[in-house]
Amino acid sequence: RCCTCLVSNAERCVMTLSEAEACTFIADILKLGDAREKLISNRVKFLDDLIKAHYSIVPFQNVTLLSQPVEERHVPTWNEIKAAVMGGYGGLCYTLAGFMKALLAALGYNVHFASADIFYPNNHVTVIVNNLTFSGSLHMVDLSGYPTFEAIPLNFEKESPEYNHSFLRYKFVRAASNVIWRVHRTELELDRPLVPEQEYVTTDGWRRVCMIDLTPREFSSFYGTMAIVYTRPEINATPFQKSYRAVWFPNLKLVAIKNYTFIIENEERKEDRSQIDTQEEMMAIMLAHFPSILLPHVKRALDQIRMFTSST
Repeated sequence: RCCTCLVSNAERCVMTLSEAEACTFIADILKLGDAREKLISNRVKFLDDLIKAHYSIVPFQNVTLLSQPVEERHVPTWNEIKAAVMGGYGGLCYTLAGFMKALLAALGYNVHFASADIFYPNNHVTVIVNNLTFSGSLHMVDLSGYPTFEAIPLNFEKESPEYNHSFLRYKFVRAASNVIWRVHRTELELDRPLVPEQEYVTTDGWRRVCMIDLTPREFSSFYGTMAIVYTRPEINATPFQKSYRAVWFPNLKLVAIKNYTFIIENEERKEDRSQIDTQEEMMAIMLAHFPSILLPHVKRALDQIRMFTSST
């Protein structure tokens, strides 16, 4: 049974999908056909196809959060997580990773949560797949505004190969037996520090973006930080209560809004940027490029953070 409890008491919350729910999501939302057949045929390829489809269809966004009055903001419940992803409008990493772990478990993958730090302890949730290619193998499924279009093998000794997904060139470097760094090599607008006072540690042109601890975690262990992320804008755990963000990758190409900047990836894997000057323009862009995010939510979000105070 799916748990309907709040995680707010930091209690262990059993979050599950049935196999039927998982297969329906994969067929109807991700448009990948019969999951059972694909799992039998090639479960590694199917996992990578699932990740690509998710990035193409379900956005990483904070519009839903910003649309809520400040006093009503809260860490999403499991029912809210299910609705957000199965409804195709997405959310932050807590929502996306929470659903992905339940989805993969329902399909028979051996999975656990892992914690990551992006300029703040424990503020990013990722999913680790165990024993995918051999006994003891570890692969990371990471869903965020950074494109990671495949399950990343983590059994390397010192560092991973380089990956080039959408606008981003990146790799992983081992810091300790159970800790790795995600490092980026790009100068695009979307790949900037989250708040102005943050600075990247750079080595040979590679910038440390995220530290990942592969130790298995319960979902409830993230609640303390996520309560800050979702309800405490005065603490710079993330920018997501002060800044407007929506990112997805239709056809595996970047489409994003970062505050007043509209970003589209061109054929050269570079970003084309344009300025958004009015609320009406923002609403039109959201309708055209993020149709799964409801316009009333968009308007409430813009009003909450007073992005276009002169608009009517």
